[in-house]
Amino acid sequence: MSTSLTRRLLVMAAALVLAGGAAFAQERLVIASTGEADNLDPRVATDVRSFERISTIFEPLVVFDRGLGLQPRLATSWSFNEDATAITFALRDDATFHHGRPFTAEDVIYTFEWVLDPENPSLNRPLYTDIDTIRAPDPYTVVFELSRPNAFLLNNIARMPIVPADRGDEPDFHVNPSGTGAFAVVSWQRDDALLLEAFADYWGGRARVDQVVFRPIPEDGTRLLALEAGEVDMYQGGPIGAELPRLEADPTIGVDRVPAPAYNFVGFNTRAEPLGDARVRQAIAHLIPREGIVERILEGVGQVGISMLLPDMPWFEPDIARYPYDPERARELLAEAGYPDGGFSVRIYSDPAPMRTQIAEILLNELLQVGIDATVQAEESSAVFQRFTQTEDYEIMVYAWGGQLDPDRAIFRQFTSGGSAYPYTYWSDPRVDELALRGQSVPPDSEESVAIYREIQRIIGEEVPYTFVNYIEEVAVYQADISGWGAHPHSSVTYQDLYLVGRD
Repeated sequence: MSTSLTRRLLVMAAALVLAGGAAFAQERLVIASTGEADNLDPRVATDVRSFERISTIFEPLVVFDRGLGLQPRLATSWSFNEDATAITFALRDDATFHHGRPFTAEDVIYTFEWVLDPENPSLNRPLYTDIDTIRAPDPYTVVFELSRPNAFLLNNIARMPIVPADRGDEPDFHVNPSGTGAFAVVSWQRDDALLLEAFADYWGGRARVDQVVFRPIPEDGTRLLALEAGEVDMYQGGPIGAELPRLEADPTIGVDRVPAPAYNFVGFNTRAEPLGDARVRQAIAHLIPREGIVERILEGVGQVGISMLLPDMPWFEPDIARYPYDPERARELLAEAGYPDGGFSVRIYSDPAPMRTQIAEILLNELLQVGIDATVQAEESSAVFQRFTQTEDYEIMVYAWGGQLDPDRAIFRQFTSGGSAYPYTYWSDPRVDELALRGQSVPPDSEESVAIYREIQRIIGEEVPYTFVNYIEEVAVYQADISGWGAHPHSSVTYQDLYLVGRD
């Protein structure tokens, strides 16, 4: 075992003893994460690592099951009015926040009004702007009245856990939260361990284990070694493809694999010249050996990326522009744009996930071959997230999006001028803006919906604000005696039913 890993384990053990006294006498699960959370406030967090933890602490009105269908959670049922301009939710009357106050409609109203308030720092606000008013006919009924029908709003409501009205404005809520989930926060030592304990009054029944520890371990190999050494019980993400056949044959290890609506991409800051020229972006797209990356870097885990939508979705555009690996075509496009010998510089940023740092290094070498001076920097997850959302201090990013469960989620947030991910590329197109709004108002199973989203993909395919590297396959790895859990295609919520997980 490496010295750094041993040191982290010792620090974690000391933290648990200090936080819980007799912690080691209790049943606990240790979960490895591919990185540290940005924060624990669901209203402002947007990264997968944060929501992995958030989904054990908080709950939304409805949740996505492993088949990506919607199931009740804090709402027991819901219905639309005749013209789809109102959604009525019947709420649970037996849920309690960790600080002891009963959950009611007041908390639902508070959460969504906070998100919708432009004075508050919620990056996901654009997903909810069709909510006009929210009212509560009684403490356990809430009605969302919409300014117009939105075919995908219910999916977005499923992504917003409910925050308590009496605590949500506390300045330390993002690190010391209170939810209705099965586990409550005990302590959080950043870059070391988040310690949770089972909430005795959880409406779904007390969890099968007493404690849960989330440990950030960015290195795929180190994470797997920790699991095989018995120091970690489970994790999802960051698979080592070459190791999967061995792990799947090991009776002491459980492996679960599922295709996911998620992808790795190379994105461009279109305000950084010459990346504002689509021909330059197209050229760089031709320098990415996608097939080789999937076969040799990812060891066949996943598929070559084509679009922001999976090929088996009805809205997928098969005729979207594709960019096979072709350095000669890249040189031609650069020459057309006025850069026959390259002659400009770019900085490539990624998070520390090994697959993305390797993609960044491959792109670096390809750019150098055509005369583009490039450097690569992998930054800690929260730092690179802040760079992409709060600055223009980058040219190229290697990043990922997950949870693209419908075309609205996959397009509106990332590719419209009103989307929360607009700062990643600063690219927008009036026609895409128009179509994306129209797509929200027509039935998602209609021919019109399919036509709308296919046209959007054709525009984005030609303009290349992102170029898609690979579709991600979610892989869960766990100790064989763990039951009640498996890979979730929406990785952000893979631990939302952790109270059902335990050892046989």
